[in-house]
Amino acid sequence: MQIDPKYFNVFLVIVALVAAALITFFTLQNRSNEKAAFKKRMAANDSLQTVYWQQVQAPDSIRIDDFKGDFVVLNFWANWSDASIESQRKLAALKTEYADTMQVIAAAVGLQKQEAVNVIAEYDFPFHFVAGSRQFSDLSVPGLPAQLIYSPTGELQSVFLGYQNKTQYDSLRSLLNHGH
Repeated sequence: MQIDPKYFNVFLVIVALVAAALITFFTLQNRSNEKAAFKKRMAANDSLQTVYWQQVQAPDSIRIDDFKGDFVVLNFWANWSDASIESQRKLAALKTEYADTMQVIAAAVGLQKQEAVNVIAEYDFPFHFVAGSRQFSDLSVPGLPAQLIYSPTGELQSVFLGYQNKTQYDSLRSLLNHGH
């Protein structure tokens, strides 16, 4: 079978479009599977609450367990991720609204200490800032921002990956309202 030369370019464009569509589909499918696998791993990992997180602006460490009785949001973020900064703004508003029942441990990823200190000073979010690059890597977190929400009893309740829109924060607000 031979293609008429006048249709060859059209044929190449169609093949390229089909290939691009297949690559996109399988990439998105893989990303979805990766997120689902991460959520499943985190649900099975009950020791994360006792991991010590080195604070950025203090010489000591903190643990999720240190805040039993409060909801704890473990938030992985980076200053080069606009979605991380927007997510932090939403979390800061919730933290202000639920100051007595919610703690945020903001784990900086891929930042040198001075970079993290500069971001902390610039935005003044009411969080506990910790170094998080090693844990981010060890946990194979599939992107930023990522939040793990722990109940007042220390159980993992939800995992939010990425910043889709405000509805994930409405879900967090709902957890906070019904948790106490």
